[in-house]
Amino acid sequence: MKQKRLFMLSAVLALTLCACNNNNSNPGGKSSKPKVEPFVNPTMELAFVEPEDTCIVPSYVQQYIDDMHEQEGRITYPHRVDPLFCNMTFEEAAGKTDRADNYNYKESEKGGVDVCDHLNRNQKYECKPIELKWDKGDKDLTDAKVVFWSKEDKSDKREAAVEASGDSAKLSNLFRGTTYYYQVVKGEEASQMANFVTDDYNRMITMGDISNVRDIGGNLTSYGVRTNQGLIYRGGEMAVKAFSDGGNQHSKNWTDAAQAVQEDVMNIGLELDLRTKSGSGTMKESPLNWQGEWAQPNYNPALTTVTEAGNVNGKAQYVRCAINSFDSFITDQNRKSEADNANRNLVKEIFEYYANADKQHVYFHCWGGADRTGVTGFLLNAICGVSYTDAIIDFELTTLTNNKRCHMHNSQNAHMPKFLNLFVTGHTFERDGQSFEYKYDGEKTLRYNADNLLKAMGVEEQTLEKIRGIMLPGYAEGKLTENEMVNKGWQ
Repeated sequence: MKQKRLFMLSAVLALTLCACNNNNSNPGGKSSKPKVEPFVNPTMELAFVEPEDTCIVPSYVQQYIDDMHEQEGRITYPHRVDPLFCNMTFEEAAGKTDRADNYNYKESEKGGVDVCDHLNRNQKYECKPIELKWDKGDKDLTDAKVVFWSKEDKSDKREAAVEASGDSAKLSNLFRGTTYYYQVVKGEEASQMANFVTDDYNRMITMGDISNVRDIGGNLTSYGVRTNQGLIYRGGEMAVKAFSDGGNQHSKNWTDAAQAVQEDVMNIGLELDLRTKSGSGTMKESPLNWQGEWAQPNYNPALTTVTEAGNVNGKAQYVRCAINSFDSFITDQNRKSEADNANRNLVKEIFEYYANADKQHVYFHCWGGADRTGVTGFLLNAICGVSYTDAIIDFELTTLTNNKRCHMHNSQNAHMPKFLNLFVTGHTFERDGQSFEYKYDGEKTLRYNADNLLKAMGVEEQTLEKIRGIMLPGYAEGKLTENEMVNKGWQ
């Protein structure tokens, strides 16, 4: 639930929060408590005003997330897949009884989560900027800027223009639950350093006209730490031109504003396209400006070539792994309709790309970033120990930007319940003349079962471990175990 935080925190508390939530965090989220230094030596004093709102999402997104977490408190095992929400309509789910306290999930009862109501809004959410204000007195702050950062080494330093009035500025696309430090700078003059903490809600990204963009990171996990932010992003397609696909019209949405966010905020090194050849408009390179070649009908350069190149001078690489979504993600993972894909282990390749996100940030997408992207994102969150509720939130937030998606019932060809039902039922895979069986264990965590599913689909254990090493601060050093949260009653 949302908690009010004080504007001026002590250096110790601020650094602890920073260490727990940023990519430069110490193993296990423990801070060495170094002194925070200003970016520019202060030469003037400003009377800063405490920000009125430090939430990075609109109020209706905040309410949906709060309600989902409140519901989670009535579920016995939040880190397992709860059969309550598998393969049934909302009305059927409302009539079921929770195992924990016999709570009846009915829309009309106070405290119940009316998911359908939340997900009927069909609003296009965007990142909500944080507004900073101060009393400038008689100082002329025309053309001044705000310099702000969250990392101890200031490596993520960014700038924002001061409004024409000279007494405010808006900061966008910030990390969730993170301490930010800032100064107002004009020429050789700089104010004293101040700080604020963003609220802990999913990090939405405003990226020009591209829809449904958000950071996979920032969720609390069964390992007791939050996943690192700023490494893996999900969203809708990026198109440099309009094109038609089977009667469907795709609009041009790559703009200078999108390029500015890429350069200033995201620094994506790999665009991972989950669409088919036709759905991608036979793209030959990413709008992120990699000058690669495109071999039709499907271009997948060798993994070593991709990882060695990385993001060079802002030019990202482009690969396409055309997969299906929901239950077909499991039963037909290789898109048999494309001849050269028939023997490819595409899911294996996708997760190998994620395992190199520390070398090059990954942006994965389909058309609207809803179905293929949603299922892939669900499993990516799951293998990092994110709770079932938070993995579902990440899936359903698509509704509040462009496409209605609910995990409780099938609508508009969005068959998440079919995927969840197959997830808890099990499946046998045929690959390279061998059978690989996935069995669901209802006594184990979502993380454990997601691992086993992906391994049955060809993803190697070392790949899963590498992803956790990148996404979980302290994991690579062997300082985390999943039991840290399990033993606290999370399972």
